[in-house]
Amino acid sequence: MLDNSDSCIESETMPLVPVEASRRPKTPLPKLQICILMTLQVAEGIALVSISPYINQLIRELPITGGDAAAVGYYVGMIESLLFLTQALSLFKWSRLSDRIGRKPVLLFGVSGACVSVLCFGLSTTFWSLAISRCMWGALDGNVGVMKTMMGELTDSTNMAQGFALFPIVWCIASFVG
Repeated sequence: MLDNSDSCIESETMPLVPVEASRRPKTPLPKLQICILMTLQVAEGIALVSISPYINQLIRELPITGGDAAAVGYYVGMIESLLFLTQALSLFKWSRLSDRIGRKPVLLFGVSGACVSVLCFGLSTTFWSLAISRCMWGALDGNVGVMKTMMGELTDSTNMAQGFALFPIVWCIASFVG
């Protein structure tokens, strides 16, 4: 009778795929391009959360609620939600457009649209002008999907996890600063 106990133990501790065969050298991240993408992410994050400290007071002081303090939260929630609703509705159109005309023009247009809509929001004196300016930002800014597509194009399988991990880190920093 043959004793296979040594070969059993060896096969149980040996990995199925040899470590040397599965490791490819890690490609370095393209720092300049990713830095530009993350700068855009920071700018958008700061702009998005910058209205949070004063939106309640703005709704309270504008003739929107008619003095009803309980309605302030309702209108604030509506104003905040409109941007994300319109952005969700227009995101795929911006992504398809970036496939046709390129990523950079779409990113530049999105940032420009954000600037104009933030300016319009700051100059608004009625509920409808606030709502339209937030909807305008959401409709003109499809940068979320385009930036993630660009990250996918800038990275490969060896460094993709590190590249995509930057998005939530940068978003948290932008939310904190904003």
